[in-house]
Amino acid sequence: MQPDRPLDYYIDRLFKQLDKAEFATEMEVQRAYRLLAGDLIYKLTPTITYRNGTLRLRFAAAALRHEMTMRRESLRQKMNGELHGDVIKKIVII
Repeated sequence: MQPDRPLDYYIDRLFKQLDKAEFATEMEVQRAYRLLAGDLIYKLTPTITYRNGTLRLRFAAAALRHEMTMRRESLRQKMNGELHGDVIKKIVII
């Protein structure tokens, strides 16, 4: 352990070695989605998954599914802004 490196460096290395970095990213994506969509929309989204740059959202209500389909590009841009990078490449509405 080198004293000139921050603790975050070692935590990040540990997550990558344990193959948990994807899990940490998924948790951050869900946090950002809840923040940007709001509590009501978040509660009406029974399935939120993130893998390899794709965010999948499942909605039970057809009207909400249609509305979110129309707004998915705007949501993607806002979420990438919240996540400080191009984390989400596309959003799939199911």
